[in-house]
Amino acid sequence: MITLHWYNKKSMSNKQAGFADQRGMVSFLVTMIMMIVITLIVVGFSDITRRNVRETLDHQLSAQAFYAAESGINVTQKTIIDYVNTSGYAGLATKNTCVNEYDPTTAAGTAPIAQLSSGVRYTCVLVNPKPSSLQFSANQGESTITPITADDVLKSLNVSWSLQDGGSQTACAGGNDYSFAPSDTWGNDCDLGVLRLDLIANPSTSATSVAALASNTITIFLTPRGTHNAAVTVGFGGSTTGYVVSGKDAGGSGTCASGACSATITLPDNTANYEVRATTLYKDSKTVTVMGVTNSGTAHFMGAQAVVDVTGQDQDELRRIQARVALTSTGSAIPANALSGANGVCKHFLVLPTGTVNAATAGACN
Repeated sequence: MITLHWYNKKSMSNKQAGFADQRGMVSFLVTMIMMIVITLIVVGFSDITRRNVRETLDHQLSAQAFYAAESGINVTQKTIIDYVNTSGYAGLATKNTCVNEYDPTTAAGTAPIAQLSSGVRYTCVLVNPKPSSLQFSANQGESTITPITADDVLKSLNVSWSLQDGGSQTACAGGNDYSFAPSDTWGNDCDLGVLRLDLIANPSTSATSVAALASNTITIFLTPRGTHNAAVTVGFGGSTTGYVVSGKDAGGSGTCASGACSATITLPDNTANYEVRATTLYKDSKTVTVMGVTNSGTAHFMGAQAVVDVTGQDQDELRRIQARVALTSTGSAIPANALSGANGVCKHFLVLPTGTVNAATAGACN
């Protein structure tokens, strides 16, 4: 018996063609996906490259804007110093608008502004010769002397002093008996020193005699340790000439917050003029800030510092710098002592002429 198998060649041909079409579609999709992935990778690398180029350009423009602002600070500082050396500080004008340079001889303190080069300049110069705060550093073995002349009678001063540069310890534990410990036992828990202030009232009249200077001078020790009050009321010409004040809160239960201690000194309500000499014991202070309150509100200090604020620009990059210009010849790095020694200094005083004193037999120091 013979069995015949009939094949539908047309049907088989259609199936094979459909399978081939599907394989072509898969290849096409795979190719498209790979092209999309490669495109995304290229776009990503291009974006990273553009971003790096932009960051490099921004750093360059920012540096040039900073240098422009620094140039503005230097130009303005020289203008102020030249004016003060010839005319004093009383006539310094306040400049509170950005446009133009600073000219202290004009009412608004303005003059044509400089263009350093194409696209690089300082666009804003502000000058305040009567700031509401004074700032300076205080170091061991050196004194900073500055006038404190307010625009009205001073009622109180708020003094804050910061950690030494690079310091971080603010615990400063210990009671009153530990407030003035030997320097080698100050401890590792405190990077804040004791701030000593010698405050002179009415310095122009206090210097007429030694007695007048002594009666108008008080010494205040501001300490980060102990349980002293964080505020003190002082008086001049009395029996008390030295005060100890804590920079902590009342009762000494807290710590010096944010790396700085502060204390309030209530003054006799009779003058706006003081001179202060500041120095530190145990540790340096990176920044000492003095603020005040007068009969009319916030104190503004004259004749000590001028605040200069300059903005530099290069294309779309801006940098702003603020600096303080000293208006007096006194300042930092004044020796605290004419002579000092590790074990004390022995001194002999001779009153001449007497004709009876022999320096060679005056006696040895004990």
